[in-house]
Amino acid sequence: MRYKFVVGSVVVTAGLVFLLISGVRQSSARHLTLDMLLTQAANSELRDRRIQLGGCTVVDGSIQWDEYRHRPAFTVTDGERALQVRYTGNAVLPDTFRDKALVVLEGRLTQANQFEADLVFAKCPSKYEGKSYDDHVEALNKEGRS
Repeated sequence: MRYKFVVGSVVVTAGLVFLLISGVRQSSARHLTLDMLLTQAANSELRDRRIQLGGCTVVDGSIQWDEYRHRPAFTVTDGERALQVRYTGNAVLPDTFRDKALVVLEGRLTQANQFEADLVFAKCPSKYEGKSYDDHVEALNKEGRS
């Protein structure tokens, strides 16, 4: 009876350790800029690794939507270099994803030097530039929320 308990405990512990290690490996991403990614693209370790690509903007006019407007292909640039990106995720893209948007992408670099992103975070700086919060604060004061 004790032998079965020990064997069962070892199997359960080994399974939990495996799940923990594989979960950490899948969720960890190496943060790179476009310049760093393209410079290190020849590195074979980079191909199988999850990468977070930041410091890029979507090239104006480069977004090509698929038949169902769900998974676009587009080009990103850092002002000097460019990279083709294909969105492979299942989440709805943010409303701020558009031409000239600043983006942070998570995914993998393919053999063809194309980035397959399964996560896209986007912001549009022009949406927030020059905005005054005085009217917003005044409205809150009128409602008694200050």
